[in-house]
Amino acid sequence: MHRRSLVLIIVVLLAVVGIARLVRVPSERIPITSSGTVAEGPAEVLDVSDGDTIRVRMAGYEGPVRIVGIDTPEIEHPGKPAGCFGTEAAAATRAWVDGRTVNLVPALEQRDRYDRLLARVVPTDGPIAGRDLSRTLALAGFARELAIAPNTQDAPAIAARVRSAQRHDRGLWLACGFAAAFPGKEPVGGG
Repeated sequence: MHRRSLVLIIVVLLAVVGIARLVRVPSERIPITSSGTVAEGPAEVLDVSDGDTIRVRMAGYEGPVRIVGIDTPEIEHPGKPAGCFGTEAAAATRAWVDGRTVNLVPALEQRDRYDRLLARVVPTDGPIAGRDLSRTLALAGFARELAIAPNTQDAPAIAARVRSAQRHDRGLWLACGFAAAFPGKEPVGGG
């Protein structure tokens, strides 16, 4: 009798597990897309990929965001060495926005060739709350300006901050200079 009860219990448990797998639980989440037009709004920063790329979740979008107007040195990738000061730039972005809420302002041209959303990022809390992340990274010496048409509205302000960081030997400008931070890339304006 004992053996039959054990077999019956196992059969019932397997049936319950099988039925549970067939039942779909309705999602209360807003549908998320990784492509299409994205509206300005609050976003939660899920992860920091490197100094100029983050991953966010917001109403109607979850995915990578390329911070518009700047370029930070690369971190190490398979087959590609890190640029000088890449790790520090990524650490600064992580410290300033990872796990925080930011206001995302999509650029005029919203996607790059990797289908990342191009946007300005303004933290709503934390050490740089209310300050544009690209401008802050530029001023602190973690980035160079990178204006790509048609997303050039903030280019003069970012360029001024990069020049200030260079004049005051901040960040990568003191630690390694342009050639070591951005190997194989040309300076804006040729110099």
